[in-house]
Amino acid sequence: MKKYCLGNQPEEYELREDYLGWLPENDEDWGDLCLEFIKNTELIIVNPQKTKKTLFFHNFIIKDAFPMSFYGEERSKKWNNFAIVSETETSEKFIIPLY
Repeated sequence: MKKYCLGNQPEEYELREDYLGWLPENDEDWGDLCLEFIKNTELIIVNPQKTKKTLFFHNFIIKDAFPMSFYGEERSKKWNNFAIVSETETSEKFIIPLY
């Protein structure tokens, strides 16, 4: 998977598509969830088959945070909102599209 530096920050994050189609538990879409979540909290997401997964939410970002090279990728055309998450509170952070 490709990694990206966001904004002017030195950290690189992998953009993972593993969770495409997953939604927050008890929500029909991602909607205004970004206003409700606090950094470093658990986020339970559910796939269409009703399988649950707990991730740790770190931050919401928008497409503008990505480098210009991302805009040339086909997948970037559909996605505008993202979350920086990790599988455990201290594991490596990665990005998921909120789509």
